[in-house]
Amino acid sequence: MALLLSTTAQAAKPLTYKINGLDKELQQNATLYLNTLPTIKPRQFEDHRHEIRETLQKSLMALGYYQPTIEFHRSKKKPNQLTININPGQPVIIKSVQINVEGDARKDRAFKRLIKQNTLRVGDVLNDGLYESLKTGLNDLTLTRGYFDAELIEHQIKVYPDQHAADIVLTLKSGRRYTFGPVLYDHSVTEPTRKLLNPIINFEQGQKYRSEKLSQLNMDFSATGYFKSIEVRPLKDQAVDGEIPIFVSVIPKTAWELETGIGFSTDEGPRVSLSVDKPWMGEKGHSFTSDMKVSRKVHELSGRYKIPYGNPLLEYYSLDGGYKRTMVQDTDSRLVSASINKWKKRPGNWDQDFFLRVDYEDYTQGLQNSSNLLLIPGMSFDRRKVVGNPMDPRSGSLYNVKIETSAKAWQSDADFIKVWGRAKWLTTFYKHHRLISRVEQGAIWVDDIKNIPPSIRFFTGGDQTVRGYSYDSISPKDSSGQLIGGQYLSVASIEYDYEIVDNWRIAFFVDSGTVTNSYKKDQVEWKTGVGPGIRWVTPLGPLKLDFAFAVSEPGSPWRIHFSMGPDL
Repeated sequence: MALLLSTTAQAAKPLTYKINGLDKELQQNATLYLNTLPTIKPRQFEDHRHEIRETLQKSLMALGYYQPTIEFHRSKKKPNQLTININPGQPVIIKSVQINVEGDARKDRAFKRLIKQNTLRVGDVLNDGLYESLKTGLNDLTLTRGYFDAELIEHQIKVYPDQHAADIVLTLKSGRRYTFGPVLYDHSVTEPTRKLLNPIINFEQGQKYRSEKLSQLNMDFSATGYFKSIEVRPLKDQAVDGEIPIFVSVIPKTAWELETGIGFSTDEGPRVSLSVDKPWMGEKGHSFTSDMKVSRKVHELSGRYKIPYGNPLLEYYSLDGGYKRTMVQDTDSRLVSASINKWKKRPGNWDQDFFLRVDYEDYTQGLQNSSNLLLIPGMSFDRRKVVGNPMDPRSGSLYNVKIETSAKAWQSDADFIKVWGRAKWLTTFYKHHRLISRVEQGAIWVDDIKNIPPSIRFFTGGDQTVRGYSYDSISPKDSSGQLIGGQYLSVASIEYDYEIVDNWRIAFFVDSGTVTNSYKKDQVEWKTGVGPGIRWVTPLGPLKLDFAFAVSEPGSPWRIHFSMGPDL
């Protein structure tokens, strides 16, 4: 009875396969093919013998082995295991490769590049996967580059088993290359909205068709933040004389949007935020956004009203206003600010902002209690280049420059000129090694630093500047030892990161900087922080934990710094 139960239990188990005689690549492919078979019970083996053999033959033919010898063996001790001994035989070698392109694509560099890069080589073992990949690449390229009448009129592998050789022939008849036709908006898109979107269109009628242009256009429409639904597609069936109309349909976001968030950094501690947006205010593309951020050290409320004057992604005016309460170190400041800005963003080049700002600041800075009303014209320039994922780039650079000034001649409370700049570089080498360097320099021309409010003066120290020191703790001091801010800022940093496992890095850094009112040797005091860190790469950017030692201080006290965000 026990023997009967044991035999019955074994017979209920599915048939398994043990393959002998193949190298690693062939065995892996054979196993993948066998896994596509239905579950076979041991008693069903004879019914499926031919199917198993045929499946194994196909797996070997896919990698160039057309004449294998396959033997099956079963053991009474292991009735549910099928042992398969395979001699793959002599492989089929590619004797010739002919790839012919006819039509407009014959002169297209993209096709020349694809054919040049193909890995089917005379003398190599025939590989069906590489052949199918080339076919797919040719077909995909015809669609992405506008050869909508293209056809592979010849595609075959001629195998000569007795010679263990094969000829490959591919002939693509591309026909004409289509061009972009007119943009046809859905009837629901109003004329003002069309005028708003037209500057975003990234092609002209008559230009050669490229599908990535439409993909980018879709992303650009989405980046405006205006729309809850976007459709951009070619109307191939409406092509006239080789021109394909492009259909565009959009549905604006008309509702208010609310977003909340929480965060933490060692500079500010716990932080909560609230944003209220109105992405679409009228058909001319005006929009409004308001943000509130509250932490232990900073309370901030700001708003921005945007008015496009060209491409709404790149060219717009903004009316900005806000209130900021800052309680950091020896600073207690209440700042009310309003500005008008003219923005011009130029992808791959310098983004520009020309502004006119009014600040009223009531503050206590160390022993000083005062207030200032300032009218500040200025300009800023920013340039960011990133290679790879923007949240965790492989390499790139970041540059920021800002110039602002004020004068009693136009009823401001102070005369000053302020210039500030920062540069940051990132590079990855030998795959797992990264180097991040940063320099920052600023200068204020003013008779006395006490004539301008704290928001204009320089302070440094903290997560993003000199680690090992608390936020904005580096500055000249008054007679009571309290911070007063300075006219000049200098910071430099270098960091080395090494990826120990996927998404985890260890870091080592050196930061050094100063804020001073004079670079004379006896009046400037440089502060340096060094230490290790840990980086965990998340979809929102790296989480950074640093252990920094203030080596310029007696005993080299240390601080933990925690921050989050991309390196550029």
